[in-house]
Amino acid sequence: MTPKPKKWKELPSDISAAHRALVTAMREVRECSPRVQAKIAVDAHQAPTTLSNHLNGGRIPEETLLRDFYGVVEKDTAGPLPHTLDALLDLRVHAQKRHCDCCSIGYPPADAPADAEQPASSVVRNSPRGRALRLSHRSRRRGLSVLQERMRVPVPPARGDRHPAEIADLMWTETGVVARYLSDGRSRDADLMLWRVGASHSADDIVKAVSSCRSAGLREAAEAILINAAERTDRQAVLNITAAFSKAGRHEDVAFLLAAAIQGSS
Repeated sequence: MTPKPKKWKELPSDISAAHRALVTAMREVRECSPRVQAKIAVDAHQAPTTLSNHLNGGRIPEETLLRDFYGVVEKDTAGPLPHTLDALLDLRVHAQKRHCDCCSIGYPPADAPADAEQPASSVVRNSPRGRALRLSHRSRRRGLSVLQERMRVPVPPARGDRHPAEIADLMWTETGVVARYLSDGRSRDADLMLWRVGASHSADDIVKAVSSCRSAGLREAAEAILINAAERTDRQAVLNITAAFSKAGRHEDVAFLLAAAIQGSS
């Protein structure tokens, strides 16, 4: 029996994007267990209030507690969980990096030169949004657009007048968070959220996220998700994501995803 989705509290507005990403992923994992949360906590060797605090953004869990929590839910679930343990542990590392509301992850200290950027990790180094813009420019300058044209599947006439983004609307609930981070100049926070989607979400969720970003006018954010998806080491996962976009009728995104995958492997 599929577990009934849990109604979660709204996360504190002052937590970092990395912490928010970790909590969101933990919630998605927790929802895979049909058992009450108190019993999950006991089997995971922690107090129910401790697990509740972790799942509501109060504190970042210790690595051992996170491992135990994941192991308990994994035993309760017949199929694969929405996130791997390695993905959760990676998100935890980024969530532990301290930064204030006026600074994004990896910003240089106050006494450093204003132009001396020091990214905290490979996740935010070489921003995918910047690469998305450069990839679009190269597609015009170096013939990548020809490659995209060869890979593009014609839209069937019966659906030619219907744009998939209009159907999807804003189905990705974090679209507004990304837009706010970008408007506030918190580009690294936005990049981390976009990385998490492309690197760890399911194919269907990636289609929703990209569709929502494009509907909201966040073109570079949508293409950053596609680049992050194209860079997955699991090539079968990349093919599955490509197939999901094709099934949704998002043929331009299929072309962009494949072009990014080819460029990333060259």
